[in-house]
Amino acid sequence: MLAAKEMGVMAQNALCCITPMPVQEGLAIEQRLLEQVASGQSRFGYAIWRCDQALVVPRSATHKPGFELASRYCESQGWPVVVRSTGGEMTPQTSGFINLSMVVRSNGTKAGIRESYALICQPLIQWLEAMGIHAYCSHVDGAFCDGDFNLVVNGKKIAGTAQRRKRLKVPTSMSQEEDTAILLHAVILCDEGLERIWKISNEFYKACQLPPFIIGDRHICMSDLTEQHGEPFIRKAMSDLDKVVQQHISEF
Repeated sequence: MLAAKEMGVMAQNALCCITPMPVQEGLAIEQRLLEQVASGQSRFGYAIWRCDQALVVPRSATHKPGFELASRYCESQGWPVVVRSTGGEMTPQTSGFINLSMVVRSNGTKAGIRESYALICQPLIQWLEAMGIHAYCSHVDGAFCDGDFNLVVNGKKIAGTAQRRKRLKVPTSMSQEEDTAILLHAVILCDEGLERIWKISNEFYKACQLPPFIIGDRHICMSDLTEQHGEPFIRKAMSDLDKVVQQHISEF
């Protein structure tokens, strides 16, 4: 449930939703957090959540040849296609993946891309390290939604990250620089049979007349590295991540 946690003298939005939700609800939570920071209602906030299985695609995908056919096929296989408002590439979601959404405010400065990605990558690396998983940032050829700020273990992607920026509606500093709300998102491969996910993902690309580029063995789950599996493992991982993020975000 949504709870306010005291961070210094301000109450900030914090959410850790263990039970899987429809992906549309997770995207709506992100949007609410972003609007709250952009409107000046809060300085920062975060949500840790997971959702039912779906393929989440950017709006640009709807213009691809075969999109409607691909969507119908994937839905018939139990994979509804959900369109998000931001760019990027398709991101599969399942209840075995963990999502972390963070929104922070850049006061009168334009935080660089690397610096802003560090805001989400650092606590994730710390959290994984506590489980004996040594992760670092890198791109991985053949990974889904690849980028320079994947979290990678032994050359395999364990988490993907993305960000979106929105100008603050109410400036919060006297600086001439633009005040910005930054939404940072990570999807972490926790405990899931990945082969079926890459199969449906590549089938979607084929139906859209796009190259099926995802290579299965370029990815790894937390469960593969810890040899822990199942619902108790996912729930504990989410609870531990909540504690790490609380500490990290309180230091902003």
